[in-house]
Amino acid sequence: MSDWKLLAGQTVQILRGKEIVDEGIVDAVTFDGNVLWLRQKGPIGRRMVLKERGTGIRVRLLK
Repeated sequence: MSDWKLLAGQTVQILRGKEIVDEGIVDAVTFDGNVLWLRQKGPIGRRMVLKERGTGIRVRLLK
């Protein structure tokens, strides 16, 4: 997924290479689409994800 601006409200997986490093719901995306806030379960409720080389996004589709 290259346009992060379209991800608000979606359940996504954060990838580094082929490894899943995080998962959650996109809470917000900056105007330029280079930063998103990921809402997670567990002790860390929210984290910032920067769009940088090697970081990818996979949208989880509901079954």
